[in-house]
Amino acid sequence: MTANDLREMLRVAAAEGSDVVDLAEDAVAERIQRRRIRSRRFAVGGTALAAAVVLAGTTWAVRPGGEHPPTASAPSTADVLPRLARSDLDSPSGMEAALRTTLTVDANGCVRASSGQPGVTLVWPRGYTVRGDAQSFEILDGTNKVVAKSGTPLDIGGGGVDRFKDTWTGRDCATGGTLWLVGNIGPAR
Repeated sequence: MTANDLREMLRVAAAEGSDVVDLAEDAVAERIQRRRIRSRRFAVGGTALAAAVVLAGTTWAVRPGGEHPPTASAPSTADVLPRLARSDLDSPSGMEAALRTTLTVDANGCVRASSGQPGVTLVWPRGYTVRGDAQSFEILDGTNKVVAKSGTPLDIGGGGVDRFKDTWTGRDCATGGTLWLVGNIGPAR
């Protein structure tokens, strides 16, 4: 029986001449309204409590072998999209030094040389782009030709430069260390 059905029954009884029924109708309708509000509050509170329990259980879960799950305070390297520091030159550097390395992505998403000298910031020619994610990515030249892939041993031509120029992009990738102006790229020999 719904509240409307009950109201209708009480109205019929009131129409038959009972003044007491009018007061009862208002009291019953008010009681029904309070119960609905209380039921909604319990439902919302129960849902919030269930969500809190699931969250707490996930946070405190222990993995097999005694490992704890990673914290959610910062994105992992896998969540960061790779990006390049770029020069204002349209073509690769004409310098002839060689850097034997593989490519990796640091915590800021910057593509870096991963072997040999630590802290090498690669400065790519203008128009070069990167596609993929931090675990697997490719470097494309200005014509969208793949010139390098992550994890592949490479010989990167070019050479070191003294400072990051104002006309280059990706200054936040130059976090100390050596700046390497990228030249010709090929598989490591």
